[in-house]
Amino acid sequence: MAETLDQIDRLIAERAPAYFVTANLDFAAQASEDVELQRILVEAEIVLCDGTPLVWASRLTGKPLRERVAGSDLVPSLAAHAEKKGYRIFLLGGELASLQGAAKNLQKNHPQLPAVRYYSPPFAPLHEFDNQQIVEEIRQANPDILLVAFGCPKQEKWIYMHYRKLGVPCCIGIGATVDFLAGKVSRAPAWVARTGLEWVYRMLQEPRRLAGRYFKDVVFLVRQTLRESRAIAAGKPGTEAEPVPTTVDEGLEIISWYGALTSARAEEFPMPTYKNSFVIDLSRVTKVDSRGLGVMLRLIRKAWTGNVSGCFLAPSQAVRLVFDVARLDRILPLASTIGEARLLIAKDAAAACLRPVADEERGVLLFTMPSRISAEVAENFGRAVRAEWDGRPTMRKMVLDLAETNFIDSSGLGFLIRCHRMTAQRERSRLRLLNPRDNVRNVMKIAKIQEMLLGEEQK
Repeated sequence: MAETLDQIDRLIAERAPAYFVTANLDFAAQASEDVELQRILVEAEIVLCDGTPLVWASRLTGKPLRERVAGSDLVPSLAAHAEKKGYRIFLLGGELASLQGAAKNLQKNHPQLPAVRYYSPPFAPLHEFDNQQIVEEIRQANPDILLVAFGCPKQEKWIYMHYRKLGVPCCIGIGATVDFLAGKVSRAPAWVARTGLEWVYRMLQEPRRLAGRYFKDVVFLVRQTLRESRAIAAGKPGTEAEPVPTTVDEGLEIISWYGALTSARAEEFPMPTYKNSFVIDLSRVTKVDSRGLGVMLRLIRKAWTGNVSGCFLAPSQAVRLVFDVARLDRILPLASTIGEARLLIAKDAAAACLRPVADEERGVLLFTMPSRISAEVAENFGRAVRAEWDGRPTMRKMVLDLAETNFIDSSGLGFLIRCHRMTAQRERSRLRLLNPRDNVRNVMKIAKIQEMLLGEEQK
């Protein structure tokens, strides 16, 4: 907890937009099925373990987590810390009565805390929120800490869509914690929390809503822990781990590692300079554990944040097995050969530009979509597509080619829905999505808009 508060101090001092994830067992289970939520997890500035069962499981999969840092414990500690530091807190989401009660109790318990602002938008799906109004409310308040209570995964997806434009250095999804703060729901006694059985207490409070979910989560925990433990154990220690000097070939950094990439040596892994595109050669890695996996995720996350292209080259069988079991093969850029790696990086760089092709005779307007469609891309491309469509009144079909798109978030879904509505407003016009990948279909399915966007073509 103390380290978490120190990290929050650092982020607020730097003023760069960032978000936290408080991941419990249900979050992990959902992320295993929802590729968008998994990507959000990987890109988070900090991930806190909000579930004692995850702490137990971590002891079987390499480097154990030291302790649980629950969101329901963090928020009261954060409020006391904010009172000392003069940080401004903004509460978003949940019922208005809960927000009012939470704000009132925070001010009562921490009288020197700057006035707690809050806003409760009308309930709606993510793509139907009045986001302009929500963003304006937050930006006017200029908070240091934004606590979002839409429930998981809605709150994490909303934060991921908007945190950059909000400019808030510390955004956290808090879910039901707002009801704890308001006094509407009681927390488990301290002795129950210490035993790791707080989830049992919660289930007894709301058995109809939580019993089925908790059963599925426990099944997921047992199955996934066994699979990950076996995958990590399957690797061979081999020779002593050894980094290879980084080489630069035609502007492409190539970083290699021989032997085991595990807890003992993982922190010695040479990081890219992030001045050029890079390739991480994993072909001769004989074993990888959770710490080694964490190093790889950190380096690719930094690349994504800095808009630098990079990929992992020819993962060995030991590495690929861990990637597959953790389902990271869905979101990590992987290449089998150096030629394929160069092509992947070139496509990623070229995808920054929208390339419309118009067939006036057939009335078709075709757009080749980029490898990632997230908040900034959706906003920029949305304006460009609108301009192209409005400037060509004879067009009757808009085609979006998604063959190169391997990731889309809820902002991207909003972009697709706007394109759908745009074409529907023109007589005898329609939208067609061409070659959608499994990741794109997954996000549509989770949002329950697959039928609307793909129709019969999904079959």
